[in-house]
Amino acid sequence: MSDTEIVASDSVASPARLIDPLVFNIAILVVSSICTTLMCLFGTATNIVNILLFRKQGYRDGVNVTLTALAVSDLGAVIFELVYSTIWNPYILEADLEVSKMAIKYITGYGHEYFTRVSSVITAFAALERCLCVTRPLKVKAMITTKVAIAVNSSIFILYCGYFFPQFYTMDFAWTFLPERNRTVYVVLFTSRNDSMFPISLYFTDMLFPYCTFLMLISCSAILYVKLKSKAKWRRLVSGSGERLSQVATKERKSGLLFMSVSLMCVVFLLPAYLLFTAIIFVKSMALNGYLSDISFLISAFTGLLKTANSSFTILIYYNQSTKYRLEFQKLVEKLKSVVKMRQAETSETQNISSRSLK
Repeated sequence: MSDTEIVASDSVASPARLIDPLVFNIAILVVSSICTTLMCLFGTATNIVNILLFRKQGYRDGVNVTLTALAVSDLGAVIFELVYSTIWNPYILEADLEVSKMAIKYITGYGHEYFTRVSSVITAFAALERCLCVTRPLKVKAMITTKVAIAVNSSIFILYCGYFFPQFYTMDFAWTFLPERNRTVYVVLFTSRNDSMFPISLYFTDMLFPYCTFLMLISCSAILYVKLKSKAKWRRLVSGSGERLSQVATKERKSGLLFMSVSLMCVVFLLPAYLLFTAIIFVKSMALNGYLSDISFLISAFTGLLKTANSSFTILIYYNQSTKYRLEFQKLVEKLKSVVKMRQAETSETQNISSRSLK
């Protein structure tokens, strides 16, 4: 045990606070334990709806395969974040738990990060696919088939599992007796491997890979915008070519705007979290045991809310910019309404029968 450090509670993370503890706890409670939890519940429902509706539309091309994969990864992100934000409640006492809060935080936090990063890479792939479809439509449509989309998205999930290696290689989890609590608790044990792996984790998984993903998203969105604008100008010049050309142009424009919106939302909502990671690398006082760590934790609570919003709000973009999705969504709502009415009628009938039998 000489080369390990036990992390059993949050107290080690904030040795001194610049923010008043009461203000800090209330802010964490409101932002993380309430707002983020509600957002997670919303995101869970919306991503289940997304999966059902894309399955309903079918997988005739690779687009719906990619969007389904995105919904699956977003669902995983919000489920892990739901547990993380719940356990982050400062008023859940450590003494009441047999598993330390830090152990739960590390497991669920890294799970959330995995799915969030997978979502961003899948979004980048979708944006690249749409960008190529606009610039090289005939070649790409023949090349990116349903099978290719399944293979690429599956590979993203599998290859990104490597993200876990530098994280969990530096720590162990074990049942340890803590004298101050007089009980055995499941805790995190940081090993001596942390010194060698920590720079790799920060510089590669928290800087290089995310920023490359953001660069691809921004580049593809910019190319999409320029190409769609130039094509719209060209089509106005040949507008006499008929209604068929106009319909194709409208469909292509809506599809392009949909992927541009999802890509830009991903960048806007996820970038603050990685800027925070970057700041922690270069500003040592913002690190885990620094005197600015409470500010880092508070900012992290807000960036966690933004990341959860990114995994939850895609349904709004799909509904506003996809006619097929909107029609399927409306059908689902009508079906749910009819089921509710049927249940209400059955309940009312049961109550009437019961009242007549009592008489």
